[in-house]
Amino acid sequence: MAKSKTIRVTPNVKKSLEELKAAVKSMPAGDLKKRAEGAIDYLSNTFKGGPQPGGGQICPTDKLIIK
Repeated sequence: MAKSKTIRVTPNVKKSLEELKAAVKSMPAGDLKKRAEGAIDYLSNTFKGGPQPGGGQICPTDKLIIK
């Protein structure tokens, strides 16, 4: 693991998130869409500098993206 806990959000990373958001909008309703939306919310929060569960050291089992 890198010494720095800073995540560098480049224009390519931002564009990738926007593409994922667009793809999820076209998905049919269901569990997969709900989990994908949870993953996008998690990434968006992380990109904004929001705190990560467990300081980013553990998988957030109480979140939508981990099953």
